[in-house]
Amino acid sequence: MNINFVPLADSHFPLLLKWLEMPHVKLWWDQEIKWNLELIKQKYLSYIKGYKLQNNEPKKIQAYIVKVNRTPVGYIQIYNAHDFEQANLLINLPPNLAAIDFFLGELEYLNKGIGILTLKTFLENFIDKEFSHILVEPDSKNIAAIKTYEKVGFKIIGGNEKILMIKENNKNLRIITYNFDSFIVSC
Repeated sequence: MNINFVPLADSHFPLLLKWLEMPHVKLWWDQEIKWNLELIKQKYLSYIKGYKLQNNEPKKIQAYIVKVNRTPVGYIQIYNAHDFEQANLLINLPPNLAAIDFFLGELEYLNKGIGILTLKTFLENFIDKEFSHILVEPDSKNIAAIKTYEKVGFKIIGGNEKILMIKENNKNLRIITYNFDSFIVSC
């Protein structure tokens, strides 16, 4: 099985629209938004260029489409958690903290271990050495996501509605930058 991470492009916007409106994704992502292509473009166009505006300042974000055997199946993004801090939740966490958001959009790829394999592959190859830890914040009711994150080494460190989970970065990782067209790993 090949897991491929392709930098987000505007040609992926129809896929994002489809996935963000799928019931299994909508349950956990932007429930209050009725997505259309214009809203997708407004939110994700800057991600293509490697940034997201936070208080009118561009903050680095890397967004990818996840492909399994060349089929687009999901979305993953990574950024500095402290760039998008909310309500001081991260105040006692490491200063060099990456954050990941991830979903599989295609139903037929759920419950087959692909989420675990995708996360392992991404963590091994896309986390810069500058980050000492990686954070995820699944909803406390999203048991499948919590179990998936635990299986790749994340530990629960707190939370209420959102669970804070953290994993130490493996210091032997390679740095792979946003400028690559894609990255393929055979498993």
